[in-house]
Parts: sequence; structure tokens; C-alpha cells
Amino acid sequence: MSGEKRASKSLTWRKTAVYSCGILLVSLADPRAATFIFGSVLVLLAWLLRIWAFGYLDKNMLLVTTGPYAYLRNPAYFGSFLALLGVALAAGNGDALRGQLVWGFSAALVIVFLVFYMPRKMKREYPRLQKLFGEEVDTHAANVPDFWPRLTPWRSGQERSFSWEMVLHNHELSWGPALGLVMLGIWTAPMWSPFASL
Repeated sequence: MSGEKRASKSLTWRKTAVYSCGILLVSLADPRAATFIFGSVLVLLAWLLRIWAFGYLDKNMLLVTTGPYAYLRNPAYFGSFLALLGVALAAGNGDALRGQLVWGFSAALVIVFLVFYMPRKMKREYPRLQKLFGEEVDTHAANVPDFWPRLTPWRSGQERSFSWEMVLHNHELSWGPALGLVMLGIWTAPMWSPFASL
């Protein structure tokens, strides 16, 4: 699949809602070492998956069917999902009320992502891709799952290699520092958060 369309720089109500939920989640964070470490590993894997995906992606120029796109059609979205799970796991805990509230709030965000965000994105994305690439989209869709990866890669016959130039072109490296700041905010939240005393 062509991947995520580059986001507009204007602030929309959806972006405002996403940023607000993120700030609230980090502010409520009540981390524990074990779950924070496991969550951090998930976040790192999410970023690596997105780098892998964007290292193959030439947006709107080619329907990529190799690399991570041989396992699932939306590896960047799946990476975002893994990052959400990692942040959620790192921010909460199972032995304090605030930590449990964080996990409950995170579960609601995961549901919104899977039930509302992804179907809406796909409903808009596929007609656009079919207009650009025609039957290639249907062939890819018939062999590769939309969101949950298959265990073995589909062999489309396409020859395309990973490119750091494409990663830079797709502006993906900035995701790492942003996620690092989020994880730092979660770990230090008990020291600065107005909710720390709850």
C-alpha cells in the first residue's frame, strides 16, 4: 500500500483531540519499571517497523509490495498501533488506581483507533489507490492482509530494496525523538504531574 499520506500542518479538531489525549495520558502516567521497559521495547519496535516501511515507500508513485508490504498492506499504521500499545503499557500499572485508570483510558484509545480511525482511513485510502494503481491494488489486497501481518511474505515479483534516502524523504526519523520525549515524560511524570498525588 502507498502508506500514510503526509499530514497537513494545519491544526484540525482531530489533531487537537489526539494531542490532548496524548498529553493527558502522559500526565496521568504512573509507571512501574517492568511494564515501562516492556512498553519501551514495543515503542522501539514500532519505530523500527515504521522506518522499515518508509524505507520502501515512494508515495503515490509506486504500489510497494515488497519489504514489510509483503506481510501487511499498512505497516506504518500497524507501527503506530504498536507505539500506542507500548506507550499505554509503559504509562500504567496494575497495582494502583491511577495506573489502572491509565490502562482503562488507553484501552478506550485502542478501541477508537481500531474501530473508528482505521476504517475511516481505509475507506478514504483505497479508492484513491485504486485510481492511481488500478488492478495492482486488488491483487495486493487479495494476497496480503490489510492490518494484521501474515506469517510469510507474499512474493509479488517486485524488485525493490530498502533505502535510507526514502526514510529521509518521508520524514520518518523525527518520530524517534518524539517517541523518546513521550517515554521520558511517562517515566518522570510522578515528579512533575499535577496528578501525581492522586
